[in-house]
Formats: sequence, C-alpha cells, structure tokens
Amino acid sequence: MKIRPNELNVDFIGGQNNPPTKEEFEAISLIIKKLKEERMKKLQVKSKKS
Repeated sequence: MKIRPNELNVDFIGGQNNPPTKEEFEAISLIIKKLKEERMKKLQVKSKKS
C-alpha cells in the first residue's frame, strides 16, 4: 500500500473563496520581514554574550 502525501488546501483552511490581494501579500511579507529581523537581533545578542 502506497502512502500519498497529504496536501492542505490553504484557501479552504483560511475560509477564503478568492486568492489574496496584492495588499494582503504585502502585509504578509512585512510581517515576515519583521519576524526575521527580530530573530536576527536575538541571535546577535546571544552570540555577543558567548
């Protein structure tokens, strides 16, 4: 018996019928950039302490 990978339908999970708009994509990318910057700051602080 073969095991097939399960694929998630993100639009269904999010409850959206239409794809995200350009503004929504931009907002999401800003959030991701902010999280990456915060993560890098934490790594820099940890490396300075060591």
